[in-house]
Amino acid sequence: MKITIGVFAHVDAGKTTFCESLLYQTNQIKSLGRVDHGNSLMDHNEVERRRGITIFSDIASFSYANNDYWLVDTPGHIDFSAEMERTIAVLDAAILVISAPNGVQSHTVTIHRLLQARKIPVYIFINKIDQLSEVDINFCIADINKNLAINSQILANISEIYNPNFVEWLCEHDNHLLEHFLEDTHNDKIVLEAVKNQVKLGNISLAVAGSALQQHGILETIAIIGETLAETPKNEDFSAVAFKVIHDKKGAKVTFVKCISGKLGIKDEISYGDICEKINEIRKYQGESYTKVTSASAGDIVGLIGLSAVIPGMLLGNNDVKMLVPTLQPALKAAVVHNLTHDVVMDCLRKIEQQDPMLKVDYVNNEINVCIMGKIQLEVLKELALEDFGISLDFSDCSIMYKETLAEPIMGYGHFEPLRHYAEVHLRIEPNPKGGITFASEVHVDNLPKQHQNLIQHHALERDHKGILTGSSLTDVHFVLTKGAIHLKHTHGGDLKEATYRAVRQGLEKAACIILEPHYSFIIYVDTPTLGRVLSDITAMHGTFEPPETLGERTCIKGSGPVATFLNYSAELLSFTKGTGAISLWFLDYFPCHNTQAVIEKIAYQKERDMENTSSSVFLAKGAGFEVKWDKAEEYMHLM
Repeated sequence: MKITIGVFAHVDAGKTTFCESLLYQTNQIKSLGRVDHGNSLMDHNEVERRRGITIFSDIASFSYANNDYWLVDTPGHIDFSAEMERTIAVLDAAILVISAPNGVQSHTVTIHRLLQARKIPVYIFINKIDQLSEVDINFCIADINKNLAINSQILANISEIYNPNFVEWLCEHDNHLLEHFLEDTHNDKIVLEAVKNQVKLGNISLAVAGSALQQHGILETIAIIGETLAETPKNEDFSAVAFKVIHDKKGAKVTFVKCISGKLGIKDEISYGDICEKINEIRKYQGESYTKVTSASAGDIVGLIGLSAVIPGMLLGNNDVKMLVPTLQPALKAAVVHNLTHDVVMDCLRKIEQQDPMLKVDYVNNEINVCIMGKIQLEVLKELALEDFGISLDFSDCSIMYKETLAEPIMGYGHFEPLRHYAEVHLRIEPNPKGGITFASEVHVDNLPKQHQNLIQHHALERDHKGILTGSSLTDVHFVLTKGAIHLKHTHGGDLKEATYRAVRQGLEKAACIILEPHYSFIIYVDTPTLGRVLSDITAMHGTFEPPETLGERTCIKGSGPVATFLNYSAELLSFTKGTGAISLWFLDYFPCHNTQAVIEKIAYQKERDMENTSSSVFLAKGAGFEVKWDKAEEYMHLM
């Protein structure tokens, strides 16, 4: 069986050390590397080695006990969690590494939530037990079960799943096994099938305690996965998921894919969207090095040469796999500071953006902006630009990345008719309670052919539409096409795009718009005497919190609040608690802004000067096109 395993952890839990030890014990590397020594196989990028942290996901393979494994090492730092999340779509199982001395940390909870949402079977490796003078495994398991809200059980090896105590525990989660147990008709085969089923359903997580640095418990973990993971059925048609893009040292674009089904050979063609391209090279990677292979089949992870427009997250071939919609979104943005031409900087950042689509490089009002997860990411971007492209960049201070949406439905009208061009689009723009941007049509194909309706849908969804209050991205809206018109002779390819863009913008001009701001979830640990000060601060920062939980002389407060007010609170907390307070923050979601007017005044967006997002329509008279402003455009529309 071919199994793809992702290894996940809060930063410094020992994830990369676990990967190194695993590859060493399966004879894939001759000596153990360490990320803090800058010589690990999986952290080969110079920036990673210099900083001693994992920034990019990386791939290696090994075989053990008649199974072939693909190993994916992922970043543990929260600033690079988007890279981590992209790998989830290709996994068969995940190993969650938890440091025994530190227990479950905030980012551990976030990672586990993402894995559960994708229904990835989770196995747990309790690491660094050699660092504790007295190891209470039961306490570790209790901490994991409580903070991750799961049912986990510690195993020393695979044979322990047949132990009577384990079987009794398993019966609590499997009624079918319970019936056999009560009738005394269960056997090893029935127990094993019950384990596989409950692992697949996500009802249980099997755990191993050990030390990655001392190489204890590593192979036991893999043996348990190999025996208890259910095999996924596959069909014969080729399909794959792209999850990573890099440019190699020669500048070639390498697209990493997980083959879901079928087989792929050199010179075969792959379709994605409306594009079909030929594969020129197939590479099997082991960290930085690779070997060229002639084919890849279901279960393989390979790097492909020949795909020009693929970005992480795309589906390739005949694919019915439901892709993971990213939930970890950047909440901050920064302007690029440079003394080069915009074209040079944009070319560099666009190539980096191919590797990390969450950057969302934008050029508005003669300024280049990037979206980021945190300040460390900006430092890494500077190093990547200098190292990979030889250009020196700097960035402004981070600012909050706001978004805009609608409070109620509105109609938007767009018309584009310069000489020898023609298109008109009417859109109803509605709030979308399910989130995201969606599209539907009420127009009969007799009134507007299906292919033209599809074009309008494509243009409505392809663009990052800007709101009119701050110029922030439009989100959580549903577009409904109510009318549309073309001219058999004069309508050309870009006309419907122009009419669609203008219809969206014209509707926004009239709408009751809302500014949304990002919120963090937080966990704060403080000594109980300072609790009152912290609760007062949370309220003053427009946050909310659950009833505090007392843990001996410490108190835990869980809650949420605006990124704008909580962004720099960690330094203040450390100051007045004299270093004893701790706060963990992670992105939660977008909510209506707590200080709308102040944000509008600070950003000072001049919508009239944003010519790339015009709300005017263009009409034809006496052989020439003329512009009509948004507030008069409806009077000129042809389909009213």
